[in-house]
Amino acid sequence: MKTTFISEFLNAAKDAPRLYFAPLAGAANAIKAEFSRVKKESAGQVPLASSAKQ
Repeated sequence: MKTTFISEFLNAAKDAPRLYFAPLAGAANAIKAEFSRVKKESAGQVPLASSAKQ
């Protein structure tokens, strides 16, 4: 199948936002995974008391 300039341009235009936001999406997934890991590790443990002076 012959690809044309227009079809290549449209494909690039569709992929551009995905490529631009890939680092942000990856960071969000990593943060979610870290919170999940911390939640699993701390299950059943007593939360630490706040050390902030009031």
